[in-house]
Amino acid sequence: MRTSAKLAASAVTAGIGVTMLAGAGTALAAGPGPSPVYTPSPADTAAAAKVAAAPAAKERLATFFVHLDQHQSGKLTSQSVSKAAKAAKAPALDSAVRPVYTLNPAFVKGRQDAPVATFAYLAVGAHSATGQHATMWLTRQGTGWTIMNVISGTDEAAYPAQAGGGTVFTEPQINGWYRLEDGRVTGLNPTATTSVGRRGVPVAAYRTLVRTRYADKLPGSPYQRSGRLGGYTPRTGVGNGDGGSAAPLLSALGAGGVLAAAAGTVAVRRRRFPR
Repeated sequence: MRTSAKLAASAVTAGIGVTMLAGAGTALAAGPGPSPVYTPSPADTAAAAKVAAAPAAKERLATFFVHLDQHQSGKLTSQSVSKAAKAAKAPALDSAVRPVYTLNPAFVKGRQDAPVATFAYLAVGAHSATGQHATMWLTRQGTGWTIMNVISGTDEAAYPAQAGGGTVFTEPQINGWYRLEDGRVTGLNPTATTSVGRRGVPVAAYRTLVRTRYADKLPGSPYQRSGRLGGYTPRTGVGNGDGGSAAPLLSALGAGGVLAAAAGTVAVRRRRFPR
């Protein structure tokens, strides 16, 4: 079994059946038919950005980058991190805080008024002085925002920046990133393009596609109860000659498939491939 790994600084427990919702915000049009997509207000985004730029957040990023070095060297990542090691990482934020949306279980079930995707968390990219890259996830806690997670890589920050006049969302089960605009779903990364073709598909066709993939795998389904989390390879669902097959289902343990780990340690996020 081949794997590709990403690293996370803490546990995340959200999947296709669980959406992490934040507080009061505004509505963003999701195309004709479905209800508007919830999005954080400018005040929410500004507040989250302040948390992400705070000294405590920088220290958490520095610690994460040191743990990443330890992991790549085959060392335990639960050991303490010295002030000098953290200072050497000199973490800095790369971009603005942006909302991340994820495929909506109600849409998968076929509910006609359900938006394609729902808000999951806010994200901002970061880098270290030694060339590492990570993304910080922020969620609502009470009346403010808190750091939920730090994960290696920048997908969750980079793809939402490509929203333009539409909504960027992820189908985490296959690690697909899409743009929803004017009632059409188009792919932003190779996996998503394989899924819906180079020209994309109307919302109705995408609903049929994801319903075929996941309707029998939602919470409470026999598939979930059987513990078969991952290893599923959906067909592309489009016949426009693009070729290729869709990427396999990610572990349903979380949005993006993050495996549980104790806070402050590093956990591995793997994409599962069929044997």
